[in-house]
Amino acid sequence: MSPYSIVENYVSAIESGALPACEMVGLAAARWRRDMARCEEGGDLYFDRSAIRLIVLFIRGNKDIGYDGLKHFKGEWAGKKMELEPWEWFVILSIFGFKWKATKTRKYTYGDVYVPRKNGKTTLAAVIALIMLIIDGEPAAEVYSFAVDKEQAKICFEASVQIAMASGLVPDVVQYFRKGSMVFESSSYKPLSKDTKNKDGLNPHCGIGDEAHAWKSFEIVEVVQTGMGARKQPLLFQISTAGVDTSYPYFGHLEFLRQILRGLLENEDHFALLFEPDEGDRWDDEATWKKVNPNYGVSLKPKYMKDSYQKAKQKGGSTLAAFKTKNLNMWVDAPSVWIPDDDVAANNREISGAQLDGAECWVGIDLARKTDIVAVAFWFPLYKVSRFLFLVPEEKVTAPKRAEDRVDYRLWVEQGWLETVPGSVIDEDWFVSRVLQELDRYDVKAISYDPWGMWNVLGKFGRYQEKLMEYQQNIRYMSVPTKWVESSVLRHELNFCGNPIIRWMFQNVVIYQDPNANIKLDKARSRNKIDGVVALVDAVGGWLTKTSGKTGEIYTTHTLRTVKF
Repeated sequence: MSPYSIVENYVSAIESGALPACEMVGLAAARWRRDMARCEEGGDLYFDRSAIRLIVLFIRGNKDIGYDGLKHFKGEWAGKKMELEPWEWFVILSIFGFKWKATKTRKYTYGDVYVPRKNGKTTLAAVIALIMLIIDGEPAAEVYSFAVDKEQAKICFEASVQIAMASGLVPDVVQYFRKGSMVFESSSYKPLSKDTKNKDGLNPHCGIGDEAHAWKSFEIVEVVQTGMGARKQPLLFQISTAGVDTSYPYFGHLEFLRQILRGLLENEDHFALLFEPDEGDRWDDEATWKKVNPNYGVSLKPKYMKDSYQKAKQKGGSTLAAFKTKNLNMWVDAPSVWIPDDDVAANNREISGAQLDGAECWVGIDLARKTDIVAVAFWFPLYKVSRFLFLVPEEKVTAPKRAEDRVDYRLWVEQGWLETVPGSVIDEDWFVSRVLQELDRYDVKAISYDPWGMWNVLGKFGRYQEKLMEYQQNIRYMSVPTKWVESSVLRHELNFCGNPIIRWMFQNVVIYQDPNANIKLDKARSRNKIDGVVALVDAVGGWLTKTSGKTGEIYTTHTLRTVKF
């Protein structure tokens, strides 16, 4: 069967439920369908069948030309012809098949495959590296496998070398040098790590990142990414399992990928296939094992999983954590999403801006960092509407996107949801002037602000000086308005006017809860920026304080009270 038919059957099985799949895999399949629809007449994409035929020939071979194709080199399959599994063909055809009609270049520049151990992800990455080295047609291509250290980076590189040797490509097609490089004509393939010297002169056509969960920073990613600019259609491809430290950047990167697949972020150039349990899936259920391990029963033996499960169940502790992390892609210490995205998205209704002019308004300001996005929230209790003013330094938008930025500020600027401030830092006078323009539209009752970062601008609010209201960010003050916002969003009572930035920020929120069930937004542990949510909670906190007869505090001091019967 042709790989195209294999992928079509794979996608159809996911759509029909015949093949149980996790949410993210289902969304990736739906994305395939949308991309294929865009390949029809009048669409902006086409599916390059000739490019795929060349790749299939490279992998499967053809006896008529005396080439047997790629072969396995390890274990029970050593020496046998390689045949990719349906999910692997899905990755290959998605990344190499879809191209822009206007430029004849690939749609996807970036690719991420997130899959548990023993599912053949290193083999897949090694094959992609060989494709990019040998048959992609890029003159003097530079291919690199990169990882947290040199030894890890060598794993994918050496897998490519061993596949090439087992397949008879060495030395007739490619040359392998034991100092750590493989050469095809004028192109080369080398392992790379953060310890490698002279990285700034690289001009990568392809980068293969291995076990991204272990990277303390995305420095090595940025080196590869910034070096790809001169290439016509480069590829940065990353593979990983789950990790154990949610403070590392890959944990946040996964949320970025989920938001792309869910349609929260418009991103055309990043392919993602994420195998992970869904909410409610049991770690001790074989059905979950099958759903998150696409090679279950192939390279991943059921006996191995059952034996590993029994050991994890009996020993608990680190053994159980390792089983969940490496075999099921579960971040054991990962914080849960505060409010499901579907509930946040349900808080949207149409309302005209003119309808809010002159309306009672309570304002919240979060100006914690002047080098990045800042937020002002406008809360209209009569309409239960929340409007937002999001500002960002212009240089943050125009500079090349860094790996940790996750979102495309340019798109939000173009759509009118985000405004730029000249320079690399938000000028305080410019900020106050822009906020005053908005305040003049409404009947402002109070302006609640996080005192951090605001002390230097307080004297610049002129006629609104008396409206300013310092709102402390400790749990004593934040719990009541945070719970009010939480319950209102879950009841779908608010209106965020379709703002994609606040929707994105809600998904970044991590909540801190004390032993008395009081809560607050935890900026330090949140996945990414939450400034708009903080500003909203501040605005609501000011409103509750002034109108409900309560201070908003959860702890009070009072004298001894007596009750008479």
